[in-house]
Amino acid sequence: MTADDARPRSRWTVVPRLVIATGIGLFLCVLAWAAVFRESLAPIDTAVVIVLTGVPALGIAWAGRRLARSDVSDDRYRRIAGWTAGVCLVFLLVNLASMVIYPITLAGNVIWMLWSIVFGTLGGFAVGYVEARAIQREVEAAAARARAEQLEEEREMLGYLNDLLRHEVFNSTQIIGGHASLLLEDDHDDRSRDRLETIRRESESLGDVIDDVRAMLGANLNATDSHVDLSALIDEVAADLRSTYPEATIDVQGPESVLVVGNDGLKWVVSNVVENGIEHDDDDPHVTVTLERRDGEVVVTVSDDGPGIPPETRERLFERKSRNHGLGLYLTRILGERYGGTVELAETGPEGSIFTVRLPLAATDDRGDGTHDAGERSSDRDGMSNRPPAS
Repeated sequence: MTADDARPRSRWTVVPRLVIATGIGLFLCVLAWAAVFRESLAPIDTAVVIVLTGVPALGIAWAGRRLARSDVSDDRYRRIAGWTAGVCLVFLLVNLASMVIYPITLAGNVIWMLWSIVFGTLGGFAVGYVEARAIQREVEAAAARARAEQLEEEREMLGYLNDLLRHEVFNSTQIIGGHASLLLEDDHDDRSRDRLETIRRESESLGDVIDDVRAMLGANLNATDSHVDLSALIDEVAADLRSTYPEATIDVQGPESVLVVGNDGLKWVVSNVVENGIEHDDDDPHVTVTLERRDGEVVVTVSDDGPGIPPETRERLFERKSRNHGLGLYLTRILGERYGGTVELAETGPEGSIFTVRLPLAATDDRGDGTHDAGERSSDRDGMSNRPPAS
């Protein structure tokens, strides 16, 4: 149930239907007038009256239908009804006074009165509708300003929390783990050593959790309002992972520069997928990362030569409590969606697995299709780049 469904319905929601009924009723009155006075009217007079009074009456019905389909809140219907009835009454009274002063035939007086009601109704509705739309736009603009201010405050708070985690909590965790490691170098009884090992292990686990939280916070800081060079970011991630896993071969292929919507938090997306391929291959892991531009997005393909993912694990691969893959891929999926993209397992088997990460291209880097651009390069495990010679 939405908020609109939960809100009590106003009795003024009937206004559009009343306006439609009024327009149709006035048009039928014009036709009835033409039928009653047909013997005393020339055909041209009847046609003129239908055009000048009957057609505007149908315009009233159209206006009611437009109101029902507009974005004007039903809270404004009361004002529209008030303007419509008020202007119509005033206009009718003015014309009735004119009829008393300048009387004409019965047929003329009747159609004069109908004409007064039709145009009074149209004029009043127009004033009320324009006023309602103006108020609606002002309310929406005020709400948009309030949302923007709230969003800015939330971003400032997220930035503060990110800095707090990075400079205070994470540094303290590193200090605790460092002191525990130093103490382990000394001679201790088994009980003390076990406790020191627990302190060091838990501090490392806490550091991983802090990294995950920082990634989530970073993904909410101007995630869709900025852009980042994904090629440079992947090169940086590959260099870090080569240092952490010297036995792994990590190849990066694709354009030299690809700008995507997002920020540095995309490092976690790429790093988790690549590291997943490395960790699940015990013998000389080989991971290939390929970037391609496709229809306004960039597709990052990460393939490994591991043993593949068992069928019983695939359905739970991106779940938060997946035993075999932990929080990494769960976080990767959440972050990928936060950046307007997707992360999915494209293929897996005895010869390895392939993950695809899709991210929207930045507006400044929408160069169309094409895998191999003039600036394409391929980097090997040592981080060297092979660029094609200049033509």
